[in-house]
Amino acid sequence: MSGRRRRARLGQHFLRDDHVLDRIVEAVPQRPQPILEVGAGDGVLTERLAHLGRPLASVELDEGMAFRARRRLANHASDARTVVIEQDVLEVDPAEALATVAASPPYGVVGNIPYAITAPIFRKFLEQEAQPPDWMLVMIQHEVAQRVTARPGRLSLMGVSVQFYAHAELLFPVEREAFDPPPQVRSAVVMLRIRDQPAVEVPSIERFFEVVRGGFRSPRKQLHNALAQGVWLPPGGADEWLTACDIDPARRPATLTLQEWARLAWWRDQHISHYASEHAERAK
Repeated sequence: MSGRRRRARLGQHFLRDDHVLDRIVEAVPQRPQPILEVGAGDGVLTERLAHLGRPLASVELDEGMAFRARRRLANHASDARTVVIEQDVLEVDPAEALATVAASPPYGVVGNIPYAITAPIFRKFLEQEAQPPDWMLVMIQHEVAQRVTARPGRLSLMGVSVQFYAHAELLFPVEREAFDPPPQVRSAVVMLRIRDQPAVEVPSIERFFEVVRGGFRSPRKQLHNALAQGVWLPPGGADEWLTACDIDPARRPATLTLQEWARLAWWRDQHISHYASEHAERAK
């Protein structure tokens, strides 16, 4: 099997377009924070990031790729505070990774994120309470980038989940031909600037996402039907809930703002005990 076919089978697509690589590096915020790179690959982007002169901990799961990245850095990069860590990024402790280059939070994240683990990586870094990054500059599938940065009217569960924690901006698209081998889909570079506090005040993060996930379980349905199916409610409870929150029951989940989802979460939190007791009485 040729190297090109093997890489495609493994889902490895290496960025080779110098213009795109330069644009990514230029988009790194000017604040001199250490960088945690997600996926060194064979070190092409890692090398450019190393020349920024900041502490750089680059995480790469594949043993062969980690070796190639280290070799590239040894040949071309002079900054000694650059380390390639051979580990699954989903299991990495950011503070421990940064300590290998004598650095500590706050930090930023840069990476060409594998499409299959985009959501888990977002959850890992955005939901951290102790040491979230200040920002994430990542290349992801173009369609996912559009969902992450969508405005009300085209919002999705992923869009709400990311924007709850971060300001999201799609910086520029990346065509398939920028990679070797070319993937089946376009990519895009997105900047996430993590908020000091979540975008909206909620009774609890758990309660907020319980409601959001319930609504998006049936995204094409009108809200009163989507919530009735996605969140336990007594008969007619969804209409009462939405009316009390001044939200038209006929709207679709994608049209709600984060503020409206928070309003729904607060109302449910205040009334859940009433519904629970009512449900218990009916079950007798």
